[in-house]
Amino acid sequence: MRKKLLKLIVPAALLFVTGQSTFAQFEQKFTLQTSGGMVMALSPDVFTEIFEFGFSIDAGAQYNFSRKFSIVGMAKYATFIFMPDELFHLEKATYNMLGVSLCPKVRFFTRSRLNPYLYGGLSMNYIGIKFSLDGIETRSKKEPVCFGALGGLGIDYRLNDNIALFWQGGVNRVDYDVIYIDGFFQQIGVNINMFKAKSL
Repeated sequence: MRKKLLKLIVPAALLFVTGQSTFAQFEQKFTLQTSGGMVMALSPDVFTEIFEFGFSIDAGAQYNFSRKFSIVGMAKYATFIFMPDELFHLEKATYNMLGVSLCPKVRFFTRSRLNPYLYGGLSMNYIGIKFSLDGIETRSKKEPVCFGALGGLGIDYRLNDNIALFWQGGVNRVDYDVIYIDGFFQQIGVNINMFKAKSL
């Protein structure tokens, strides 16, 4: 009886170990990411009177500590489209932002093609604002380098072991020299896995 049990247990154990090793070999350590989308100004009112909608593009990489947890580093460019206003009677205004961010990301259904996640982190940004009134162009005199925070949720759709499409949305806050600029964003993009590791 004991020999029969061993004959059953040993192959099962070997299958389990082999399965774990095979699974681990396909873990992805390093992922490239790029996306584009829209942004919408939420506050303050003095900002939303001039800028309402815009777009953003970003690119970066994430390091996958496991299938559930990653750290994402991104470089971003965002701009808002000038809306002729009745309050300031500006002829033209431009808003451009360059930023870098670092965000932890937590995934939930790692074995599914559809994998929702949460993320959030901090950013450092360079903001340039210009406006024209009576034919005179003026730059904002506020400190252009500022810090911010962002967070949101998203979902990956895995096409294969190396490529996944994703949608994500969230809120971004920038401390522009004691004026807090809040915006909502939505993005669609692609993740490309680059390097595999035997274990995580």
